[in-house]
Order: sequence, then structure tokens, then C-alpha cells
Amino acid sequence: MKGIYTILMSLFFTVTFSQVTTEIKYPKFEVDSLGQKVIVMTIPQAMKLNNNTDLLNKFEAQGIKMKEYETLCVRVISEKDVVIAKLNATIVKQEDQLSEKDGKIKALQGEILGWMERNKVLELQLANRNQIIDEKNKQLSTLKTKMIIGGGLGSLALIGLILTSIGVIH
Repeated sequence: MKGIYTILMSLFFTVTFSQVTTEIKYPKFEVDSLGQKVIVMTIPQAMKLNNNTDLLNKFEAQGIKMKEYETLCVRVISEKDVVIAKLNATIVKQEDQLSEKDGKIKALQGEILGWMERNKVLELQLANRNQIIDEKNKQLSTLKTKMIIGGGLGSLALIGLILTSIGVIH
């Protein structure tokens, strides 16, 4: 019985302690039979490394795209600055034209006021001349009337003198 007990105990200890091994830390460096250094890792570690490599490639591709995007953005911004500068120049030119037009408008308004004043003076002179013409017409009509009356009376006097001198009238 002691023998069986010893065998059972040996078996029990062997099974129990054979499963307890020190955990090997992966990845680890080893030298293979050819003397080359190799890395030993678990399958999940290898899959993770593969995924990370894929991600690295994707990030590098994305980095290239980002550089292209940055270049495009810089070009768009520089073109925007050029357009803004052109628009500012156009705005300045239009403001100058506007101020020039304002000056011309003020000058034309001054000319219009001058013409209006001259027109008033001319209208006043025309009214005065019309008044003078009316007075002269009245004087002429009076003189015409006097002339007609005087001419008629003078003619009658002349006819009377002629007739008296001829002897028709005594």
C-alpha cells in the first residue's frame, strides 16, 4: 500500500507541478540553428503586428493625401488672396471713379445753378424789354393817331388853302 501510495503521490505531484511552468514572455529574441537572430511571438501578437502594419500603410497613404490636401488648400488660399487683392484694387478704382463722378456732379450742379441764374436774369430782361416794347407800342399808336388826325387836319388845311388860293372858296 505504501508503494501504491507513493506511486499515486508521485503521479499527482508530477501532474500538478508539470503544469506549473514559468510564463514565457513573448515576443522574444532567439538564435536559430543557422545562427540567425529571429523573433518568436504568439499568433495574436503576429496578427496585431500585421494589422498595425496595414494601419501604418493606410496612415502613410492618408498622410500623402493630407499633404496633397494641404497643398491644395495652400494653393486655394493663395488664389483667394490674389482674387481679394484684385477685388480690392477694383474697389479702390471704383471708389476713385465714384469720387470723380461726385466731383463732376457737383460741377454740373454748379453750372446748372449758374444757368438758372442767367435764365432768371434773361427772363427779367425779356420782361423789361416786353414792357418797354409795350410802352413804345402805346406811344406809337398815340403818335399814329396824332399823325392821322394831324395829317387829316393838315390835308384839309392844305386843301382849304389851295382852294382859297384858286378862288373856289372865298
